[in-house]
Amino acid sequence: MRNARLQHKMTQAQLGAGKYSTSYISLLETGSREPTMEIISELSARLGMDREVMESWNTPVSPDEAEFVLLEHRARQSYTAREYTDAEASAAEAAVVALRLKNASAWWNMMFLRAEALRDQGRFEEYRAAAEEVLAHPLTEESLALKVRAETLVANAYLGLGRLHLAVDHALTAVELGGDLPPHSLIQISALFALVASLAESGQLEEAWRTCQTLSAAVAEGAPRQTAGNAYWAIGNVAFKRQDIEAGLENHQLAAQRLLPASDIELWARFNKASASMRLAAGVVEPETLECLERAELALSVIGGTLNDKLELQLIRARWLHLNGDVEAALEQLRPVEANRDALPPNFQGELDLLSARCLMGLGRGTEALEQLRRAQMVFAEAGAPNRAAIAIELATEIRAANR
Repeated sequence: MRNARLQHKMTQAQLGAGKYSTSYISLLETGSREPTMEIISELSARLGMDREVMESWNTPVSPDEAEFVLLEHRARQSYTAREYTDAEASAAEAAVVALRLKNASAWWNMMFLRAEALRDQGRFEEYRAAAEEVLAHPLTEESLALKVRAETLVANAYLGLGRLHLAVDHALTAVELGGDLPPHSLIQISALFALVASLAESGQLEEAWRTCQTLSAAVAEGAPRQTAGNAYWAIGNVAFKRQDIEAGLENHQLAAQRLLPASDIELWARFNKASASMRLAAGVVEPETLECLERAELALSVIGGTLNDKLELQLIRARWLHLNGDVEAALEQLRPVEANRDALPPNFQGELDLLSARCLMGLGRGTEALEQLRRAQMVFAEAGAPNRAAIAIELATEIRAANR
């Protein structure tokens, strides 16, 4: 019944239409209540189907089947409510039940959801392990769409861990496989997102920009508002990294028109945080940049967020202070970030070291800056970001030349 309702793009409230409560419809869909013949007749009419079809669904289920339905419902409801810890635990339990039922499809879907919940908690190593398990499952090889989704999942896991060369490899595989999917497929668009982000983070900016053109074309016709917003966000990020400020601002403006706080305040917060970071990295210190940063700070103060979110915002605020000449305040802002550096992915650790070195250089503390730059070079090299490592080397060379 749930699948039939979703196919008709109806909410539970719309299906109930004043006669049955949303909670009652939910209980029917999870198998927690058995409908009478009168209710079956009413709801089948509202769904535009023969009564006999719905009546055939009203069959006894095993205890394991009932447990799975309830756990799946709880996992999805928790994920929608951003209760990611409960979503992950419920999805993991549901996957175990699916194994008992020998239902490979149910296991796959629950493990995929579990991986996403781990990602949204910032538990990237566990996320990677879960994603790899999904990719290695025999069912994944039986479906092109599942293979693309699994490769994209793994790519994003390695991206979160800062292991950029592996992220690029898996994202490339996903995009190549996705070329055989229908045009403008959301699965292929997700793969393109992962490839753009992985290439950009690893410093392969021209390859990333070419992929951006493919992504732009994919969302140009009829893509959902949020999907298009995410695409313009990603394209703007690459433009900023290429120092194409005009294209960066233009695409982030297009994203801002589509990513609205009323639709998804968490996504809106992440976008504003990322936009502020990209603008600052490109040296854009206009008032609009500060507005992006303040919107992100305000949103995260309301919805909370992971430790990573808070540390990244502090890093962005420090970059703002540094670019506006308040070097001592920037260095002070970095202290709590440094104290929690192990919670950050390697590429962010490198950015922390790089910014700390710039601040120390501004204060005339070149010897300390050299140590930060040495560490930044190592971190970027290990993360597969040679362009960022080269910047650390250049700054260290400047300091040594000045000392001579």
